[in-house]
Parts: sequence; structure tokens; C-alpha cells
Amino acid sequence: MLRRRSSVVLLLVSLLTFQPACKTLLGDKSGSTGYGDAATTRPAPHFKPGFNLFTPEQDIQMGRQSAEEVARQVPLLRDERIVSYVRRLGERLAAKAPGFDFTYQFNVIGTKEINAFALPGGYIFVNAGAIAAARSEGELAGVMAHEIAHVALRHPTNQVSKAYVAKTGMRIIRRVTGNEIGGILEQVGGAGANLLFLKFGRTAETQADLEGARIMAAAGYDPRDMAGFFELLQSKSGQRTPEFMSDHPDPGNRVAAIRRELPSLNVSANPVRDSEEFKQTKGLLTGGGAQMATSAGPERKGPSGPNETGPGTRPAQPSANFRDFQARDNSFALAYPDNWDALSADDANMIFAPEGAYGQIDEGLVVTHGVMIGVVRPEAGDLEQANAAFVQQQVNMNPDFRVERAPQAIDFGGRRGFATIVAGPSPVTGVIEVDVIYTTATSDGRLFYLITIAPEDEFKNYQATFERIAQSLRLAG
Repeated sequence: MLRRRSSVVLLLVSLLTFQPACKTLLGDKSGSTGYGDAATTRPAPHFKPGFNLFTPEQDIQMGRQSAEEVARQVPLLRDERIVSYVRRLGERLAAKAPGFDFTYQFNVIGTKEINAFALPGGYIFVNAGAIAAARSEGELAGVMAHEIAHVALRHPTNQVSKAYVAKTGMRIIRRVTGNEIGGILEQVGGAGANLLFLKFGRTAETQADLEGARIMAAAGYDPRDMAGFFELLQSKSGQRTPEFMSDHPDPGNRVAAIRRELPSLNVSANPVRDSEEFKQTKGLLTGGGAQMATSAGPERKGPSGPNETGPGTRPAQPSANFRDFQARDNSFALAYPDNWDALSADDANMIFAPEGAYGQIDEGLVVTHGVMIGVVRPEAGDLEQANAAFVQQQVNMNPDFRVERAPQAIDFGGRRGFATIVAGPSPVTGVIEVDVIYTTATSDGRLFYLITIAPEDEFKNYQATFERIAQSLRLAG
């Protein structure tokens, strides 16, 4: 349900006519490119950029401001030999980056920590410690291609967008203007706003790995060198996990994913693996030719916990008074709280949600609290198989979601049905969301579904309401 634009929304998005709020989990709004009207000759990313309130031009504006702040906080390396090499390598890789034509800029932070991070709009910082740890140019290229991919997929401003929605509620789902950016960053992060750009979850890290692998191959490198660098860091047992790996608790999964991707990549028969320039640069660092500090400024942070960025504006609690609703085609009827709105995608697909819990993202409707209802034509004739396929489709669309409770047989709308619980971080707010998927068969052989949506920390407040709605359902035929 996931990946949901509110989780559920996401899923439904493709199922409903609502233009997916969820956008297939990773993706962008209703099929749009996410890059505004700017023309570009670059190929499209293999993953769609996620929910974003900002334009690519605003990414650049925010990135420039944040990069200036970083420069004031960290010891930038001034050794022209090292910095020039990193910039040449970065330019070679960035030339193969997909998506919006950002002007990528590279700087080196003079610390021994193994880390690198990307800010919106193409501002990338590589720690000297990452250069020193790499065993070849190919491994360093893997680190940098990963960060370039974060920029190309616009992950940094996706993080800010989710934090803003979590903080202010769904009423503000719209593109922002240039003069609002400073206020938004102050509201969601204050002095620590830069850290929002670095809080990438598993899905974003996986996308950056695979998109980065494509960038490497296109630039003449072997993506296996990226996997090799992950394995190197994983082997450093007994040491604190390098910041570059902290977002992904299981580096082995990253390595396996990159290797699975290799058959689809056009890897050179004679890829660049090392160079004298890299050896000389590494020698300057490991031989003491460059001065390095012991710690850097902003470190990459892992994904936030369930309540770390919890909503600052929550919708009103469900009313105890219910009103009746009947579909225009008489296919179903139910009761819902009288302080909720009923939103129609068409006669048979509906969303019931409180004010402040839904909004419009371009042409897509998204939901954080409420119920989604619809019908789909299943491939399997058996209800149990159709339910399993529908649930799996939702999880596939939202990779960060997991089935928390396997399907259980229930009486749903006076018919045999199933109830399945799935949960994961909402792609819109980043807050952990719990969705219950109810399904049954209609008289004409379609699969009827009802999905309840609520943040994990509010689920108990909504559970009785959701159960009452489900119990009130009546299907025709």
C-alpha cells in the first residue's frame, strides 16, 4: 500500500483513476517527468523521482545555499592536485548522469572519515578518508556515482518535501514559490536543515546504487568496483560502521543488487579500473602530503524513526457520528465519520478522509489518514489467489513496506474476504504507516478492496473507526 502516497494511496494510485498519489512508489507524479519544463538532452532516470514540492531550479537554489553553509562548517581540502583530480573524475561521471541537466560541483573535505554526501542541485562533497580507503579509481568512482545518482533522482529535496508535509499536513500539497524556500527549511529543520538532505531510506539508497551503477558503466567503469568498495567497508569488522554505509544496515544486499543489475548494463570489455592519477592522489593523502582533520561537518544520517519527523499538524479525530454513503451505481454502501470528506475518483472508486489528511500533488490525490475503496479485475479467479496477488502488488510498488500480518479469512460485507496488514514509511511524510487491506469478490467476479490508512503512532486512535466502516460495508448482488 504502500509506497503509498500515503501508502495506500500509492498503490491505489495505479489502481484508481486518482492519478496516483503514490505514484508507484518511487515515482513521480502521475507520469510526469518531475523535471518541470526545462529542456534537457540527458536520458531519463531508470527510477522516477519521488514526491517533490520543488522544481529542479529550486534544487539548485537550495543546494547552493546549503553548500555555502557546509563550506563554513567543514575543513575543505585546498590541495589543488587532489581537488582537481576529484573534479575531473566527477565531471566524467556527471556527464553520464540522467535527468535534469544540473551543473555538478565537487569538493573534498579534509577529514579521515570514510564518507561522501550530496546536496540538492549537484553539490557533492567527498571526504579525503573515502579517497584514501578506495583501492582503485573504480572504487572511488563508485562512491561518487552513487552520490551523483542521489542528485539526479532528486532525493535531497524529496526528503525536505516529506518532512514539510509531515510537519504541516496535507493542505500544503502544491509547488512552492522561490521566496518560500527559506521559511520551509527553517520550519522543518531550523539550523539542522542540511541534515534533511542526507536522510535517505533503503529505497533511495538502493536506487542510488543501481542508477550509480548505470552511470559508472556509461562512463567506462565496472560497477563491480562499487560493490567491491561496499565489501571492503563491510570487512572492517570491529570498527565503527563508516558513515557512507550507515543508511544500509546490510551492505551484502547492496552488493547482490548491483551484481544482479550487471546483465542489463553495457559494461566495457576493458573498463577503467585504476590510473596513475588516482595512485598519486591517494599517495598524497596516505603519505601525509595533505593535512586532514579528524571529523567532518554534516554526516550522513540514517532514516528517521517512526516519530522523529511526526506530523506537527494532525487531522481532527474521527467523529463518533457517522453518515451513510451509497455509490451512484449502487455497487456498494457504507457509513463513515461525518467530519470526513468523501472524494470520488469515479462511481466505484472513493477516498474517505478528514480535512488535512489528503491533498493534491499535481494531478495525483494523496492520503495520510483515511480509507480508500475500489475494484480491480484480478488475473486469478480464486479469491485467495487474487487477494495474495493484490497484496503483493502493493508491496512491490512500495519496497519499504512489509506484510506485518498474513492474510486472515474474515466476513467482509457479508461475504468471504481477507484482511492483511502491511506497514512501512510513507513516501510522502516519511512516517511509518500502517495499512489494513480488506478484499472480497464482487458478484461480477472483480476484486473489491478497502484499505485503511493511518500513521503507526495514531493507528489505535483510528482502529475502532476503521473497523466500524468495514463492518458497515454492503455490496450489491
